[in-house]
Order: sequence, then structure tokens, then C-alpha cells
Amino acid sequence: MDERKFHLLFGVHNHQPVGNFPQVFEEGYEKAYLPFIEVLERHPEVKVSLHYSGSLWEWIESEHPDFLKRLKDLLEKGQIEILGGGFYEPLLPLIPLEDVRGQIGMMNDFILQNFSYRPKGFWLTERVWEPSLPTLVRGKGLRYTAIDDTHFFSAGLSEGEVNNYFLTEDQGNILSIFPIDMRLR
Repeated sequence: MDERKFHLLFGVHNHQPVGNFPQVFEEGYEKAYLPFIEVLERHPEVKVSLHYSGSLWEWIESEHPDFLKRLKDLLEKGQIEILGGGFYEPLLPLIPLEDVRGQIGMMNDFILQNFSYRPKGFWLTERVWEPSLPTLVRGKGLRYTAIDDTHFFSAGLSEGEVNNYFLTEDQGNILSIFPIDMRLR
């Protein structure tokens, strides 16, 4: 293998908070969300993971339902993966277990209803890690998430050791974790 080659896992998180002004949603759509998808449509060799918060999904469904169709087309071609997570961007470790599962269930249901797809990975709001997360997301079909590489450095790993995914476990529940390179964020 050519040593100069590497694999880049590219993920994009898109969010607008509940109650944001409609013009802010529209500006984000016109300047970021739509142009990004148009670029992907022109470059089918590029594969990405995409996360949209529930409040943004609701707005897109209401204002630009054709965008959902375009995403579904990219998903069916294997060009994108849609990430799950808490629907309204909660900090999962800070809310009751029942609410964690409800938030993730809402997101999974929206994605399944609109894309006939079950997410395997999830976006962790503000990348707030808590060791019980594998148990919190148990039973929701989620197998991995991503957190900032600084968590790994704080645990004693060197930069050279943080170039792959890791497994973590809580009460027998296993979760894969991909480090997010802060230099690329």
C-alpha cells in the first residue's frame, strides 16, 4: 500500500436551535445545507456521514421537503450515511434515561420514516462524553459515535495512538468511538 494514502472519515453536523428565526434557517439552507448537497451530487465518489438536528429536520420537512428526497437518493446510492442522536440536541448524560431513549427514539423514527433507514452511528451533542453512554443508547441499534481527540489525550494516549477507532463498554454494552481530530474541526 502506498504509505502516502490514508482514509478520511468525513462527518458533518448541521443544527439550528428550536425557536431560531425562520430567516436564519433559510440562510443556513441557502448558504450551507443545499450547496453542500449539490457538491455531493456532482461528486459521487465522495462519501460522508451527515447529522441534522431534529429542529432542523422539522424545518426542512416543512419548508424544503424536496431536500429530503435528494438526501434519500444519496443515501440509496451509498454516498451518505445519516447519523442519529438526540432529536432536540440534549446533553444525553444530563437527562433521565427514559428521556435519553425517547430523544434517540424520536430521531430514529424520523430517519426511518423519511429515509427507510436505521442509523448505526450517532452525533453526541457538544461531544459530551460519559462512560455510561453505551448503556444509555443500548437497544437503539446505535453502534458508534465520535468524540474530540482531546478526550483520548486526557486518558494518556499520544497523538500517534489516536488514529483508529476504539471500543468502550459499560455493563456489557459495547460502543465504538471515533476520535475527531480537533485540527480539522
